[in-house]
Amino acid sequence: MTSAAPTEGLLHVEALGATIAIEVPDHRLRPAVEHAWSACRTTPVQGCPVAAAPELSPEAGADHVAQALQSLTQLVTRAAILARAGELMMFHASALCDQRSGATIAMVAPGGTGKTTLVRTLGPGRGYVTDETTGVAADGSISTYCKPLSVRRPDVGQPKDEVAPSDLGLHRPQVRPWLAGMVILRRDREAGEPVVVEEVDVLDALVLLAPETSSLASFDRPLHRLADLVQSVGGLRRVRYHDAADVEPVVREVLGRSR
Repeated sequence: MTSAAPTEGLLHVEALGATIAIEVPDHRLRPAVEHAWSACRTTPVQGCPVAAAPELSPEAGADHVAQALQSLTQLVTRAAILARAGELMMFHASALCDQRSGATIAMVAPGGTGKTTLVRTLGPGRGYVTDETTGVAADGSISTYCKPLSVRRPDVGQPKDEVAPSDLGLHRPQVRPWLAGMVILRRDREAGEPVVVEEVDVLDALVLLAPETSSLASFDRPLHRLADLVQSVGGLRRVRYHDAADVEPVVREVLGRSR
C-alpha cells in the first residue's frame, strides 16, 4: 500500500468513510475489480491511500483471479482501518440496516464463522452495510463499507469469491445507518434446535468484544469507550444458532427500534 498517488487511472472506493484508491496494474483484472467494488465507487480524492491489486502471471486462471481479488479486499480493508483508527470503533462484524430509519444491527463474529452467510440470507430488502468491518462513530452513526462479499466455496482450501452486492440482491443503505443493537454470534446449535439469545453483562461483553475490534488501543480509555457503546444500545446479546434464517427474529427486532 502507498499513498499520495495521482488519481488518473485509479478506481476510488469509499470504505469506512475513508476514500481508498485502487490501483490495478494488470488490465486482465480491472473488469472484475470494477464490478466487484461497484457498490463502493466514489469520487477521486488527491493523496488518499492506495491499495495495489496483485499482478497476474501470464498463465493465471480463474483461481488466480479469485486469489488476487481476495488479496485486494484485504488490502483495502487494512487501508481503511488505518485511515479511521482512533476515529471509529471498528468491529469484525457484518451489519444490516432498515432502509427507512437507518436502524442497524452489528453482528460480531470471528472471520469464517458465518457473517457473510447471514448478510446473504437476511439482507435482501434491507440496507447492506458490510459483511466484514462495522465502524461506529462517537454519536452512534455508522460509516458504511459496502465491499464485495467474500463468499466461501464448498471445497476446503479454495479461495473465496469476491462477489458484488448487486449480484446477491443486496443494496446500499438509502439513509445514514446508526447503531441500534449489537449481537455476538455463535453458530454452535444443532440442526433443528431453536436459536438461543442470551443477555451478556458489561464485563463479559468487553471480554467477548475486545478481540473482535480493530485499533481499539488508538482510543483514550478504550475499554471505557467500548463499555459506553455497549450500554448505549441496551447491552450485548449472544446469539447461538444453526441456520442463518434462525437469526431473522433478532434482526427484525433490532431494526424496528427507533433512535
